[in-house]
Amino acid sequence: MIQLTRRERRLGISVAAALVVWSIYALVIQPMRDRVQLLGRMIPEKRSELREVQARSTEYLAFQREFDKVQERMAQQDSDFQLLPFLESLTEQHGLKAYLVRMQQQDAPAAKPGYSETIVEIGLEAIPLRHLIGFLRAMENSAVAAQVASLHIRKQTQGNGQLDATIQISGPRTVQAPVASDRSV
Repeated sequence: MIQLTRRERRLGISVAAALVVWSIYALVIQPMRDRVQLLGRMIPEKRSELREVQARSTEYLAFQREFDKVQERMAQQDSDFQLLPFLESLTEQHGLKAYLVRMQQQDAPAAKPGYSETIVEIGLEAIPLRHLIGFLRAMENSAVAAQVASLHIRKQTQGNGQLDATIQISGPRTVQAPVASDRSV
């Protein structure tokens, strides 16, 4: 075997130690530093995604509560409820007959099985804003499951502060599916 001098042994140990340190750095420390930098970049992105998910979750829960309220209102409604007669009586209660130009009912196609929707279009002319707001508030505060689907307001050209309005009010309701009978005669 070759005899190494003390100086050569120290040099060999130093080189071996340097290789071990470099190997530890290259195989352990550098990958950890790269991972920490990557996570440092990803954490703000993930936080913003988390805030977006939380916002959407809050929005979803609000929609779910609104849906539950509508279903509850629909369940409390009479099974033979008609939107058009209800709106006719509401316009009479708020003294809107003088402003009423048209009121017509349209049945919308069913969006979901088990539900149908009735849309009533109301045309009003030369109506003061406070009367229109009072009517809309009364409809919103009623126990009926109806909502304003669209509202178009135009200021009259005479400049007397009166408005022309077209309101579409939709009223959802549940529809009982026909029961099929299997009777053989």
